[in-house]
Amino acid sequence: MASDDYTPTPDEARVFGKYKRAYETERELRPDVKKLAAAALHRGATNKELMELTGLSDEFFRRIARAEGIERQREPTVGREVQAKRATQPDS
Repeated sequence: MASDDYTPTPDEARVFGKYKRAYETERELRPDVKKLAAAALHRGATNKELMELTGLSDEFFRRIARAEGIERQREPTVGREVQAKRATQPDS
């Protein structure tokens, strides 16, 4: 239940404040990260390399690559394309 008289403890206020500042910084940096990632992907960087450098998910960089029209570095192993391909192949 919500309480009108809630006051965060000093530890809560410190941690929540720190988190809020980090989140605001992340939101501020995201457009630059997207722009730099697109350039890096065009130069041959992999999703995994960018993921390790930034802590963002490989899916984040996969979406940038698809939006930029960058060719896949490997064939997909799951998803609609794989299912469609399996459906058109004769059984062995």
